[in-house]
Amino acid sequence: MYTTKRLSDGQLDWDYDPKDINSLEFTFDQISGAWHLPGTAGQHWNLSAKVNNVEYHEIHLSVTCWLNLVKHEMARLRQGESPQIYVALRKSKNYWVVASECIPPFPPNGLTYNQDNTRNNIYSRETVRNAIL
Repeated sequence: MYTTKRLSDGQLDWDYDPKDINSLEFTFDQISGAWHLPGTAGQHWNLSAKVNNVEYHEIHLSVTCWLNLVKHEMARLRQGESPQIYVALRKSKNYWVVASECIPPFPPNGLTYNQDNTRNNIYSRETVRNAIL
């Protein structure tokens, strides 16, 4: 993850190695950008989130269908619930949104991966391990 921040003189400050950040909490409306990596079938997304005038880039999110996440957020709003808080934790050098750490936690995704027959898997091992919805 790296951060950008607009300074008072208009200059953009970049921090490519924010050592003091071990976790980041953000809501869906703070997401400022999203793109998926090629070859991931749209299941592995990189996000940017703007929190308190600092933009955090390259936050990893695994989701089986982006629209399911949007529907989840819309349902919460319709029911009058407070916004979902996504929690990204530092794992090695990358930051991943972890379903069990989000507030409230996401339920288990119910996805499976067959190690013995990898050609017939719908989802990658990483998606099964990390996917939110």
